[in-house]
Amino acid sequence: MSTTASPETWARFEAMLSAMRAGDVITVDGAVDETGIGEESAALVLESLVRADLFERHGHQFIRVSLFGDAELRRAIGAHVRRRNG
Repeated sequence: MSTTASPETWARFEAMLSAMRAGDVITVDGAVDETGIGEESAALVLESLVRADLFERHGHQFIRVSLFGDAELRRAIGAHVRRRNG
């Protein structure tokens, strides 16, 4: 296996990851099938995203997480609304 991929392959992989929302699930095999990225590359990037707290790993699945918990999100939205309404 190789971690070398074309710029187009990396762009497809990046676009797929960028489009994911909290709760979306991907596997290494799914990333390989959908984008053509190599298995090693997909695994390395997904594990890095787990370490960055952007994904959680459950077995062979990687689940996109929210950057805010529900309570934090509600507080942030409330603060924004209060600022707008003065």
